[in-house]
Amino acid sequence: MTVGVDTSESAYHAFEWAARHAWSLRTDLQVYLADPGDTTVQRVLERLPMLTAHFRPSGDDPVAALVRASDSSATLVLGCKGEQHRSLGLGSLVLPVLRRARCGVVVVRGRPPAIRGEYGWITAAVGGCEDPVVLRRAVELCRTRRAHLRLLHVHPPAQHGVSVPRDEAAVRRAVLFLRTTAPELTPEVLVESRHPHEALAALDSDLVVVGRGGQHDGVGLITRAALYHASCPVLVARPEPMHDDRVKP
Repeated sequence: MTVGVDTSESAYHAFEWAARHAWSLRTDLQVYLADPGDTTVQRVLERLPMLTAHFRPSGDDPVAALVRASDSSATLVLGCKGEQHRSLGLGSLVLPVLRRARCGVVVVRGRPPAIRGEYGWITAAVGGCEDPVVLRRAVELCRTRRAHLRLLHVHPPAQHGVSVPRDEAAVRRAVLFLRTTAPELTPEVLVESRHPHEALAALDSDLVVVGRGGQHDGVGLITRAALYHASCPVLVARPEPMHDDRVKP
C-alpha cells in the first residue's frame, strides 16, 4: 500500500487512513513525502508500533512518482486536497494520478467518523459495466474490517420532463454475484431516486467503492460526484494483479 503526503491537513488524514488500513492487513506502508523533513506523520506511527513504514521523497513530479509506485501496490491513497488547493473541490494531483494509476485509488475525504471507520458499513455503487471489480473490492474491505455491505444504485430524477428508466436488473445482478462470491454477506440494497451528489453526500458509510467510469476524461458521473461530494473516503477500483497487501477472497 502506498500513500502520498504533503503538508496539508487532508494529506495527514489520508496518511492516518492508510496507516490504519495497512496495519489491519499486516502489510508495509510506502510513504511518499513532499517534504522529507516533515515529522508530523511520526505521531501516527507511534500509535501503530507494529506497522512498518518506508519513506521516500515524492520529488519535483509527485504525479509521476505516485503513478510509478502504483505498479507495485494494490492501493494508492491520497488526500482530497493538497497544500496548493485548500478550498472547495479536489486537489490538483487527484485526477491526474487517478487517470494514470495502475491500481485502485482511495481518496480520503468526508466526515471524521467515516474517515475513522466508525460506521461499520462499506458501500458499493453498482449499475455499470465495472460492477464485478467494484463488488470484489467492497467484499475484500468488508472481510478485512468485519463491516456490513451496502449496495447503492442511484436512479437520477427526471430532467426536462425526460425520465431515466430504473435499472432493476443491475441490482439483481449484483446480488446474484455476491451469492456466489461472498455468500456470508447479506447486503443492504439502497436505490436512490435523486442526483448522484445528493445520494453520495448522505451516506453513513466508512467508504464507498466506485468504478472509474467511461466518460472522455476517464472519470464517470458517479465517480466524479463521489470524489467531490461523498461523505466518506472513496475507493476508485480497477482490475489489478494480486499483491501481498490485498485480502484474497
